[in-house]
Amino acid sequence: MEAVGDSSDRTPGGVVMGPASGARCLHRVARERDAGPGWWRTAPLDEGVRLRAMAAADRRAGLRERALREGVPSGAGPDARVVDVVGDRWTDLPGDVPDDDDELATLEALEGGASLVWGAALPADRASGRDGLRCTLVAVPGGGYAPVLVVNHKVVDPRRSRGSVGALVTRLLEWDPAPDPTLRLRRHPADLDRLAHAWHLLDSLGYAGSHPVGAVLGLGSARAVVHDLGAVLPGTAQNHATRLAVARGQVDTAPSRIGECRICPWWEGWDDRGTAVTGCRDRLISADDVSLVVGGGQVGPLRAAGIRTVAELAEAGPDRPSDWNGEPFADAVLRARAHRDGDVVVPKVARPSIPRADIEVDVDLESHLDDGAYLWGALLTLRDGRPLEAEGYRPFVTWARLPDADEGRAFAEFWRWLTGIRDRAAGQNRSFRAYCYSRSAENAWLLSSATRFGPAGTVAEVKGVPSVQEVREFVSSPLWVDVHEAVATQFVSTSGLGLKVVAPVAGFAWRDPDAGGEASVGWYRDAQAARGVERDSGRARILAYNEDDVRATRIVREWISAQ
Repeated sequence: MEAVGDSSDRTPGGVVMGPASGARCLHRVARERDAGPGWWRTAPLDEGVRLRAMAAADRRAGLRERALREGVPSGAGPDARVVDVVGDRWTDLPGDVPDDDDELATLEALEGGASLVWGAALPADRASGRDGLRCTLVAVPGGGYAPVLVVNHKVVDPRRSRGSVGALVTRLLEWDPAPDPTLRLRRHPADLDRLAHAWHLLDSLGYAGSHPVGAVLGLGSARAVVHDLGAVLPGTAQNHATRLAVARGQVDTAPSRIGECRICPWWEGWDDRGTAVTGCRDRLISADDVSLVVGGGQVGPLRAAGIRTVAELAEAGPDRPSDWNGEPFADAVLRARAHRDGDVVVPKVARPSIPRADIEVDVDLESHLDDGAYLWGALLTLRDGRPLEAEGYRPFVTWARLPDADEGRAFAEFWRWLTGIRDRAAGQNRSFRAYCYSRSAENAWLLSSATRFGPAGTVAEVKGVPSVQEVREFVSSPLWVDVHEAVATQFVSTSGLGLKVVAPVAGFAWRDPDAGGEASVGWYRDAQAARGVERDSGRARILAYNEDDVRATRIVREWISAQ
């Protein structure tokens, strides 16, 4: 998306923007403005967004219930608005009581000096154009409050470099941030945007702490992880001002494809009770817009060079525009030509190749958000035809509700089998390689599993789980091959280079028409909640999907070799 002009003659009105809008593309803000209130009632919601929101809501509810169980004094009901926790008063606002004025209750709690307000409802600040926001508020030394978010993603990583400062952590009711030398801070832009928004609202009410800080309760740390907001406030304020100007009709916008389009309802459009809502995609296709085939950061340099359509890019010469960044310019030109010719994936080298072996194993994992990896699927292929053990698919799985130490047991079984195949191959003087599609996910969970369940594991020490060093040695060896990397370095695509794009070009089809990573998260969640035949059917669906993924990975590398 880009801003294309100024329309300052429009009347601003009393528009307010929330932090979620502050993170969206400007054209989305404009389309929501033009659609009017309630547009979202008929709009499709991305399945991944829905599932992540449900998981976050479950986590907030679980933490709240645990706090109430541990903190409600004898004789107090679980719905008490003011409860006592280790000697401190805090206000509980779950947000699910009809007709409750939670904004007023929040202000009363702050005025009364509550140590913590769970589920606080901060009112909108119309002077700055900021919409209200729900979060948790905790009193900080020196007076005032800091906003706290409960999220369902990792907020820290294990710290490996001695040169970096550990993440600041604290207990909520004993606010005293101190560095944890074992943890490295993760900065999620969406978290920082929401924390900054909440801090501005607190400041407008006169209840912000003397120094702008916020915290997140997430995965990876039992304590709240503290963020210093001082460095991000100017940037978030500027972003808010720009989006507020769009929402007030002071700036015109035009569609342009960016990463966010993948989960945006305005991209494809939808049927609004019989009225078609035109998607941005159709508008861009009609205009043959160059953003259809390049990244968002590359559109500006192309348009500055007079290249505004895919057809113009397809006919471009070898000289790249000034300020060009990212991939080689020749790749962008090749992609434009593929788009023009109706191709999806085309080679950019004369003879694509990928390392092969006598014994090959394709690997794919399934995880539930950041809770854990519950399934490691492996497909054994004896390419040299010599006996070893039965070829085919093997799942190593736990159906325990994550997080659970049984995840370590499943991973240990997978690791013993995989390294056993590797060692037997070496003993028979046969070559071995294991393959995955995009090592970033597999490597992250391999290392995480070793960290949590290996020797001196942070969760439990499970027999058979390797050390972090052993995993590192394996994933950095030539025996571990990233098929996605082989595709990305030798092909270009008009629709991305994910497995669900490349495998069909190679001739593979998933048995389940709804197969996909986001869908599998929903299947897992449904299977966990089900019983009997429905539960077994859900689990079988996940296993079939995982098996198809490893078979698709094998098909892709065979297709590369056949090129």
